[in-house]
Amino acid sequence: MAQTVRKLVIGAALSLSCIACTTNGGHDSSALPADQFTPLNRLNPVNLDEGPLSGIEVSSTHKTPKAVGEVRKGPYRIIAYSEGSSCGLLVVNAKNSKRSLINLVSAWPKNDSEGSQSYAAGPYNFASGAGADGSHSRASLYCSEKAMVIEFASRENESTSGRQGHVSIKERHSEPESLVVIVGSDDARKKIRDQI
Repeated sequence: MAQTVRKLVIGAALSLSCIACTTNGGHDSSALPADQFTPLNRLNPVNLDEGPLSGIEVSSTHKTPKAVGEVRKGPYRIIAYSEGSSCGLLVVNAKNSKRSLINLVSAWPKNDSEGSQSYAAGPYNFASGAGADGSHSRASLYCSEKAMVIEFASRENESTSGRQGHVSIKERHSEPESLVVIVGSDDARKKIRDQI
């Protein structure tokens, strides 16, 4: 009888420890609250050749832009950057990176009551714009302190040829087709990618 009770106690203890591991002790990124994600301005910068960010005008209230990710799609370089408490998106021609086709900047929401909860790691502010000089491209930028979600569409249906930094990508097969670029820490990107 004592052995049976001992086995039941050990079994119950193991069951409770397994439940604790799966509910709050494990490292499931889908269970992480937004405040657990690394802020964009604390991510390691990406070294961009030819310095396309050097042409961006910086006001006295903003810090120098810091590239945190880049994706190349066809003739375009899609560059995500942080600038103080703002997100930035720069799209340039891959052959002439000094020429900006799209440059969007958005401050992240100051508190949880501002912006929208479009994706995890939010809330987000939103900005969008069309490409310059007949590039027939469009981009939108969702900006939060912990992540950016960029949607980019162009006439060219060329595939991505490279990426660097804190980015994940996903093709959206809609009309028009677009490339979704997710920027942030590994955990934030995984959680957002699962939502798209």
